[in-house]
Amino acid sequence: MALSLDSDEDDVPPLPRQLTTELSKSGLDEAKKMQESFMLSQSGTFKVDDFKINKTGLVPDSERERPQSTAGSAFGLLDVSKFDELETLAELGSGASGTVYKARHKPSGTIVAVKQVTILEKAKRDQVVAELRIMRKHLSPWLVALYNAFYEEAKVYTVLEFMSAGSLADLGAKHKGGLRDERELARIALQLLNGLNVLHKVHHQVHRDLKPANVLMNGDGVVKISDFGISSQLDNTAGLCSTFVGTTCYMAPERLNGLAYSYSSDIWSLGLILLELATGKYPYADADSYFKLLSQMSDQPAPAVPEGDFSDAFAEFIGFCLEKEPNRRPASRELLKHPWLRQMDDSSLSGMFGAVSIS
Repeated sequence: MALSLDSDEDDVPPLPRQLTTELSKSGLDEAKKMQESFMLSQSGTFKVDDFKINKTGLVPDSERERPQSTAGSAFGLLDVSKFDELETLAELGSGASGTVYKARHKPSGTIVAVKQVTILEKAKRDQVVAELRIMRKHLSPWLVALYNAFYEEAKVYTVLEFMSAGSLADLGAKHKGGLRDERELARIALQLLNGLNVLHKVHHQVHRDLKPANVLMNGDGVVKISDFGISSQLDNTAGLCSTFVGTTCYMAPERLNGLAYSYSSDIWSLGLILLELATGKYPYADADSYFKLLSQMSDQPAPAVPEGDFSDAFAEFIGFCLEKEPNRRPASRELLKHPWLRQMDDSSLSGMFGAVSIS
């Protein structure tokens, strides 16, 4: 099947400037640039250009945006209006970017996830700001929802939709020999593509860190994209990113080579995620360093579905995603038209096609 490249996929408003430049060793320069990155008022409010956070929650800071009671209630979601409405139940996990807790919203009894990030370091502040800029404005069934965010004592607490079934990394661990059910793989792929279509076409965002651990599931089989902290916005028709951030293992070849990249880099990551999930093996498993990964990705053919193990349609779909030349990778909404997904269009999948217009 030949898929057309969607020329207006990049029909979007040049990369915005980073919130700040790197802090210099000069104390004066450091103070000045830190002030440019954020403001912290005496009342304990963390403020950036377009919003602020304090003990009372996340508030727009623009006359063009009429304040809502909470980020969640603005979209008709759970209204978490006060931080003390939350009861911590357990720690779900922690890492370099912060700690995530399972909590209960006491007024409604709803279980939520609370991500705690200490923002003393500029990189952490920038990550929190980037994520909130996306999440506070989106409403999509394919992206994890934000209910509110609170700031207190150098920590930002982001209250998020709780995804009870874990991540695709957890699902892969349960299927060590690979997930061979193509209908299940198609269900995951459809939801991921719908999420990427929203990020790319509506928010003009490259996720930049799409990996199994950042794709979450709930008990109903719903799959959603999370962790937008290092997403980058493209603002022009030929928008390209040039910064090197994200998890190396799932980076597209152009990113590993330090070249400019765009939305298609997320499509490569999608292909690797699905191939790993299907086979139970990361395609570059023996690449134990950045340079080995770069060498293999540059010098060897792109990973492919093992012959005879899966349908030809699935193999072709993965081949489109793992095209080494980024300009030849189809856009997310073009991949949604692929026969491998369309032939799975039964009652359990049909609703997922309605999220985008497919001719």
